[in-house]
Amino acid sequence: MNELNVRSGAFDEAYAYEGKDLGCLYSKDQTSLKVWAPTCDQVKVHIEKAGKEEVRDMIKEERGVWSILLDGDYEGASYVYQVFFGDKMNLATDPYARASTANHERTIIIDLEKTIIDSRKDQLMKLESYTDAVIYELHVRDFSMDKESGLRHQGKFLAFTEDGARTTSGHLSGIDYLADLGVTHIQLLPVYDFGSVDELNPLSRYNWGYDPVQYSVPEGSYSTNTNDPYARIIELKQAIAHMHEKGLGVIMDVVYNHMYDKDESAFEKIVPGYYFRQDEEGNISNGSFCGNDFDSTRAMTRKFILDSTRIWIEEFGFDGFRFDLMGILDITTMNMIYNQTKDLDPSAMVYGEGWNMPTFLSDEDKATMMNHDKMPGIGYFSDIFREKIKGGTLEDKFNQGGFGTGDEGKLIDAMHLLRGTVLPVSIENNYIESYFSEPSQTVNYVECHDNHTLWDKLRLSMKEESDETKALRHRFITAMVILSQGIPFIHAGQEFFRSKGGDHNSYKSSDEVNMFRWGRKDLHLDTVDYIKGLIELRKSYKELRLNNKEDIEKLSEIHQSGPLIVYNLQAMDHDCGYNGLTLVINPGLESVTCDEVKDKTMIFNRRGYVDDQVEERHIIEPISVQVYRF
Repeated sequence: MNELNVRSGAFDEAYAYEGKDLGCLYSKDQTSLKVWAPTCDQVKVHIEKAGKEEVRDMIKEERGVWSILLDGDYEGASYVYQVFFGDKMNLATDPYARASTANHERTIIIDLEKTIIDSRKDQLMKLESYTDAVIYELHVRDFSMDKESGLRHQGKFLAFTEDGARTTSGHLSGIDYLADLGVTHIQLLPVYDFGSVDELNPLSRYNWGYDPVQYSVPEGSYSTNTNDPYARIIELKQAIAHMHEKGLGVIMDVVYNHMYDKDESAFEKIVPGYYFRQDEEGNISNGSFCGNDFDSTRAMTRKFILDSTRIWIEEFGFDGFRFDLMGILDITTMNMIYNQTKDLDPSAMVYGEGWNMPTFLSDEDKATMMNHDKMPGIGYFSDIFREKIKGGTLEDKFNQGGFGTGDEGKLIDAMHLLRGTVLPVSIENNYIESYFSEPSQTVNYVECHDNHTLWDKLRLSMKEESDETKALRHRFITAMVILSQGIPFIHAGQEFFRSKGGDHNSYKSSDEVNMFRWGRKDLHLDTVDYIKGLIELRKSYKELRLNNKEDIEKLSEIHQSGPLIVYNLQAMDHDCGYNGLTLVINPGLESVTCDEVKDKTMIFNRRGYVDDQVEERHIIEPISVQVYRF
């Protein structure tokens, strides 16, 4: 057994391995197995094929890698490693597993050539900037569990491949609905293999999936045949390819910050004490509040994350990553992931939760929002936008108002947010410093899978208002998300007042609570059309999605006019047929006259697109955003 401390830099210098051949490399004539296990005394591999088991000794090579070559065709065989530390022994699956039995009990040897599918990436829009994206967050199971969806593959990857689906009321559903809505990217909640759902009995329990077990294996409960190791891989690839055919990019929600069970993970069983963050006394870091933190500063942890993200881009065709609790990872690792991802696909996106979590890592090294200037290519969820526009989210601030919920004191904040928070705002002793370096760094949102939906927030915190007024607020707040500089982010169902019955943390609640209710969508088609119109408006005018601070400073001007915000945007192209846009924002409950737009053409109001004959276009309706062209 090696005598170096596994937590030391000297250990990484002595044993970090740069080879690209860890895991299983299959061919019909020979299969290579390699595992990095520098601290053990011996490694055996238990192989089961066609009901017969064999135990083979592995050979120790340089830098702590153990290997074996299996002659013959081992396709379909399963294996586990037996790792010895003196008189102690651990059984572990392969950390680099690409295929698995149900419930991650054994790693499967497969022929990856049989899983190759054209990802159809050539049919996607090439992003010039993250600000060209409109992201739509969706859970695989939620999408198709409602019987009114008209989808056959309930809770499965293949639901995303079904064309022509209609709700029981005869309206669009499934992938056709998502494409028609106009969003550019679907962000899928975790689709890697997670630990909280029984893959052999998936409907017995629900979970969002933020509990990784095998980072590079798709989740089996989303497959039509969990016992077929090929099915989950091929079906996820088919789903991604079909979304690409519809012009939709696909973002993968990744959780490289912690694991479902540290002690039962293959990483801990094979190299104890190495992969999970600890302090000098050996205490396990728990900044994730899930019992452990994956330590991205270790050479082989960092290598694994880079290898895994490469697989999801290269082989599955994902169009970027959303990093859960990104602030637990370190800046160097995140920049390496960004650079690798952009090398593989220049249009791919990398963004995440930049919260400052209490992990055992210095603040200056954390991949947090406060360090955005050290990671210029990466985007960050803006809790500033969420709290200032919607109002308080967490329990202790739940009843605090926001700009969209009647707090007049947030008007200056809203002006700042409309311009992407990249320029300082100073009006009458109110001064707000710029926050992000570029608009491509701010992911603007007010609702996601976490916390109350926007409708539930309004329903519970503004009980004195009518449902009609709440609906106006909901549409107004969502309009602020879509029309502000930065990256708009919409939670699935936000476009039709999604409700979870007041459940603010539905990660393991029932399908009844979580499912995408297609019937509710059909009841609110007018609001769906309104959101669809806002997205079309954003995509039609480059001025609404500027990609750098200099253009925002040069082309935009914003000021207060009584209770209104007047936001002027000069046209980027002098030959485009118009001189610019004016957005007038009225958060109040009364109509207000705005003489600044009398000679301008209204093109959008709180009912959607309008014709040129609208009367009294200078009357700004209550709780609305009105858009003019000049």
